[in-house]
Amino acid sequence: MANSATNSEAGFTIIELIVTLVVLGMFLVSIGNLMTSVSATQHDTDLLAIATHAGTDEIESLRNNTYNSLTDGQTIDFTSQLPSSLPKGSTGTVKVTQPSGDLRRVDVTITYPVGSGNHSVVLSSLIGRIGIGK
Repeated sequence: MANSATNSEAGFTIIELIVTLVVLGMFLVSIGNLMTSVSATQHDTDLLAIATHAGTDEIESLRNNTYNSLTDGQTIDFTSQLPSSLPKGSTGTVKVTQPSGDLRRVDVTITYPVGSGNHSVVLSSLIGRIGIGK
């Protein structure tokens, strides 16, 4: 007596393989786009940190060395002192104002190119006369 049950063949059809490859391809493209986006964001964050640190250094330099030479309305260009890790075309300026007698306000602006535009970091600080009076 012959067995009338049909034998099913094990394995995948070509359609199942194509669908699996398409889904896998879409997943890999998504991961690639995510990695590219994360890398670009990390680069932008690194530039922001470098610019902020350079601005803070400039404020500390002004605070420690040049109080007497800071005059109301003065603009100081410190572009040549910016770190080389900032992109070419970056600029650094300080605008000095005098809100009251012995105080100077310094507004430090660092602008650097990113992509097709520019980003700026602006830091402000008040600098007072330091010393011991008699």
